[in-house]
Amino acid sequence: MTTKLHIYTSSELERAAHLRVHPDTLQSYRNSPDSLVTIVWRHMGLFTSNAGTSTRDDIEPYFIPASHAGEIFDLAEEVVFLGLRDNRPILAAMLPHSETAPGFSPPELPQGTFLDLRDHWSFLNKEDAAIMAYARGLNHWHKHHRFCGHCGNPTRSTEGGHVLECTGSNCGKLHYPRTDPAVIMRVTDGDWCLLARNAGWRPGGHSVLAGFLEIGESLEQTVIREVKEEVGITVQNVRYHSSQPWPFPASLMVGFTAEGSRHDPLVLDSNEIESAKWFHRDELLASPEDETFNLPRKDSISRVLVDDWLKEK
Repeated sequence: MTTKLHIYTSSELERAAHLRVHPDTLQSYRNSPDSLVTIVWRHMGLFTSNAGTSTRDDIEPYFIPASHAGEIFDLAEEVVFLGLRDNRPILAAMLPHSETAPGFSPPELPQGTFLDLRDHWSFLNKEDAAIMAYARGLNHWHKHHRFCGHCGNPTRSTEGGHVLECTGSNCGKLHYPRTDPAVIMRVTDGDWCLLARNAGWRPGGHSVLAGFLEIGESLEQTVIREVKEEVGITVQNVRYHSSQPWPFPASLMVGFTAEGSRHDPLVLDSNEIESAKWFHRDELLASPEDETFNLPRKDSISRVLVDDWLKEK
């Protein structure tokens, strides 16, 4: 089976988990001229200072050599080891959650600008986008697990930032990065595809259905339940398609295809769905991609599910 690698999925980064347990090795990476550092502030990553311009050539991720990042390491709440890329250590420096971006200006380097990855992913190559998404996801986990959920004592970072250990003398519980699994499913009936929209989405935005896995469910059961809850129809022939990490803030989107009948009445969950409709293949191929109607974001597995279906004929 061919593995489909979506946006935010890296094929080049070696996670190198065996290196995380060696504190001396990780400390040496901070001083190595071979190491590169991506910086996260709030939910944003660091880009080159001319990234506010509109052309693709002007927007690049800003990976700072670790040998020039001493001031950044001093400011950071945490520095984590992401892995090796072309045998070069990749680190992420997580800055405090301040109202304004912390000031730092390594004299050897130009200025950078903090921007939202989701608004600028299309200007990056796939590997850079994946690394920045990885750093953003770990940053979110660290910020939300400062205290042990078992006893309430503070946690401390170990194993290169991939384990948070409770500091309580009678606890010591280990906490690992969390990912919430969600299903996302393309429901079709012949040349018709079911799309819906949420009131909070951008004008004209439509997508396939999605929902979170509940305790005690298989992924296939979640697909069937979520479609029934959201639009009131029963689907069959549920099949796995592919998956995509979605650290916005902490999900794994597991993609499926399913079949339903467009003749069954749609009964919408008004708390989640503003509208839903069966669209003919020709309608979607002719999508105006404007505020009247547009397909899912191009960085999402939702768009891949739709595009793959459109390519079938």
